[in-house]
Amino acid sequence: MNPLNRLNLCCPHCRGPLSVSEAGSLQCASCPRDYEVEFGIPDLRVFPDPYVDAATDRAKGAMVASESERRDFSQLIEYYYSITSVVPPHHARQYTLGLLAAESRAAAALKSWQSLSGCDSFHGDLLDVGCGTAPLIAAAFGLFHSVAGLDIAFRWLVVAGKRLQQKNLEAPLICGCVEAIPFPDQSFDFVTAESTLELLTDQNKGFSEIYRVLRPGGYLFLSTPNRYSLGPDPHIGVWGAGIIPETWIAYIARKQGAIPPKRNLFSPRTLRENLVYSGFKSINIELPEVNRDLANSISLKVLVEAYNVFRRLPISREFLRITGPILHSTARKP
Repeated sequence: MNPLNRLNLCCPHCRGPLSVSEAGSLQCASCPRDYEVEFGIPDLRVFPDPYVDAATDRAKGAMVASESERRDFSQLIEYYYSITSVVPPHHARQYTLGLLAAESRAAAALKSWQSLSGCDSFHGDLLDVGCGTAPLIAAAFGLFHSVAGLDIAFRWLVVAGKRLQQKNLEAPLICGCVEAIPFPDQSFDFVTAESTLELLTDQNKGFSEIYRVLRPGGYLFLSTPNRYSLGPDPHIGVWGAGIIPETWIAYIARKQGAIPPKRNLFSPRTLRENLVYSGFKSINIELPEVNRDLANSISLKVLVEAYNVFRRLPISREFLRITGPILHSTARKP
């Protein structure tokens, strides 16, 4: 049996059931739409990645796939950045270190979310939206009944497949939009979103879709950069970038040879407002502890150490709640 037949996918446009055609594509039974499947990854996007059109994205994914068998995961990342001219070399090195450390960061995030939510166990079905190269899927494997990944970037899902293959793990990877999740209502017990929701084209729709696919009592676990963080920006490295005008950020990014980041950052207040508006309850927003080993310079390690100390102190904790680097949040569907 084709493994796609075991997935309960639906059309992202009309939510009609999908079935595998003789040609291997996915066909909707309710509307005349047909979705391509390449390298085992169904392309169910309703719009492309904001940084690259769909055809270019799939072409780059094919280039990465052609190198996948003769390169390990870290080498494949290096290859990807070697064919990506819009990412300057110093950014590529920084992003590569982040991707290699991402699984440890994801494992720490799962522990932080579980503690913050008071959830006793992770039994159930998990969807990781914005899964990227699948570090959280790898960290979550075996903790949940099933794990699946969704991301708008086809090329990154090809890289994600290599991460999982190298660990002898299998999980479905779906190319799609968080604003139009291609799963029926109430399909999952948990949805995770690690540094994803700030990148959405329509954040209200994204929260609404996550709420829709969660079962009653299900949890949303998310992390997002803090709008008012005084620390280095995760995309261009500028300190306090969230409080700098976007036109300045765009100018700095272009001076670095990079594409200006496309995002809408949350503060603790706006994040809570979005969750409440979408219908979530039992909302918790907290500053997670930052792993010192994930800092890639001595100065950053010192700052991380200081941050971890001050976040425990009542006097400085409230200040850091506003200006800390990242927010962890958990929320529950009633």
